[in-house]
Order: sequence, then C-alpha cells, then structure tokens
Amino acid sequence: MRQKLTRAAAALVLALAAGGVGYAAGGNGQTASADMAAQTVTTPPAGSIRVVYSLDRKQNDKEIIALIDAAKTKIYFAMYEFTLKDIADALVAAKKRGVDVRGLVDAGESANSYDKPVITELVSAGIPVETEKHKDGSGIMHIKAIVTDSAYALGSYNWTGSATTENDELLEIGTDPALRQTYENILTRLLNEYKGTNAAATAAAPVSAGTIDYTQAPAHVGEYASVRGTLIDAYTSASGTVFLDFCTSYKTCPFSGVIFADDAKAFGDLSRYAGQTVTLTGKISSYQGKAEIVLSNPSQLVAK
Repeated sequence: MRQKLTRAAAALVLALAAGGVGYAAGGNGQTASADMAAQTVTTPPAGSIRVVYSLDRKQNDKEIIALIDAAKTKIYFAMYEFTLKDIADALVAAKKRGVDVRGLVDAGESANSYDKPVITELVSAGIPVETEKHKDGSGIMHIKAIVTDSAYALGSYNWTGSATTENDELLEIGTDPALRQTYENILTRLLNEYKGTNAAATAAAPVSAGTIDYTQAPAHVGEYASVRGTLIDAYTSASGTVFLDFCTSYKTCPFSGVIFADDAKAFGDLSRYAGQTVTLTGKISSYQGKAEIVLSNPSQLVAK
C-alpha cells in the first residue's frame, strides 16, 4: 500500500467527524433523528448541530450565505477552492455593514485564474485575505470552514459550482458554543500566523519557474511551474485519489501529480494520457522528500 495514501485519508477527517450522513443533534449532543435534518437555508437553532448532503437540495451555497447574513460582529473563513460569486458578494455585504471579515486561502488555488475574480472582489472591498505559506514549501491549505460570532460550518464542501450541484459533499452546520469557539481558535491562529501574505499579490503575479522537465521539479519546490514529462500511469487509490506517475517506480521518481478524490471526477479517465507528454501547472510542493503538484482543475493539465 502506498505511503502516499495518508494524504487522501486526511481529506476524510472532517467528513468522518460529522458522525455520518443523516445526523441531527440538539444541544445535549444526543441523536435526535435517524433521518437527515431538512435544509432550511436559515441559521440553526442555538446549541444545535445538523449535517446536510449536497445533492439533496443543491443549495449548500445558500446555507453558507444564511450564516454570513446572520453574522453580527465577525466572520472568519478558510477555503481551499473558492469561485462562487454569490458567497463573495455576501461577504462583501457583511463587511459593508461593519462585520469583521477575514479569510485564508490556499497559495496554489489563489494563483489560478478561476479563483482570482473572487479574491480580487474581496480584497477590493477591504477584506484581508491571507494565503498559507509553509516554511518548507510543502503542504496545502485544505480546510473548508467558516465561523461567525454565533455559528460555524465545515466539511468537504468547497465554495464552487461543482461542489454545490454535482459533487457528493457533506456540510456540518452548528451553533454549539464549544465547537464554534474551537473552530474560531484554529482559524484565528492560522489567520495570524499567515498575516501579511497578501492573497491579492499572490493571485496577480505568482513567481513562476516557467516550463521545466519533471526531473528538475525538486529544485523548484515552493515555486509555480509547468512541469513536463511522459505520463507512465494514472493510478487511482482505493479512496479515489489519483496519482500521476512519470516513472516506472513511483518510489524513486522525483516528481508526481496528485488529484484528491473530491476533484478527480472533473478530470475523467486520465489513463487515456498514458504514454503521452503532459504538462502539469501549479505550485510545486514537497511530500516525503519528493516534488509534486496538486491539481484541482482540469486546466492545470495539458496533453500534447
């Protein structure tokens, strides 16, 4: 079993923490129903927790907006992929009515063309948006969470159109005071740690190493690049994460591409590119001493 699979397992932690599909609880923490609580597109009652499944109503964006609209003093969010303008508009409206709005995004995602318009809108409205910047150049900001002064929401749900209407996603929404404070503490810590990283600048002009051969990737960890090589295999793990291999033995290969399960559907069957020269574009990070690029959008992969 590949050691790389530990990364894919991390993506399941938040969903598993929700306790499974169909969970609804009151403030006493006891299960209230075996059936999924209906989505109401309103803030949940005080001291409650509910879990919603994306494709039942296909309106998780409206669930998030309901929390934003109800916020009175603060909104902190961390989002891996953020492309929905309706949520951005709601955050800007909250800022305009005096709410303290602060956000954190992934460095790689914020540099992509599909995230740039949203980030630009937020920053132009005076909302601080920071980017993760790990000292060793590896790792991604994979959290998908929002905390307000009275509620929180988190799970597998990215703020994108596909996550709203096409993907299987879980979203836990709650007002339990202890949980809300726990999530606020974590987001506050990260927002302070990465303060001053300037997502707008990252999105506008990421440092790029240009187009390089896959064997050169380890020398460019922490930079953005277009990495080119012949695809040997597109391996899909049991959890659905796809690994793009450029060597016969991945254990000794200096570089690979990674597509997490929640993004893999958009790429289709990548085995069709086996034996072809492909170019992967994004931030080069390091995992267990090997260079890699995490792909979340098909535009990051080009076959020649």
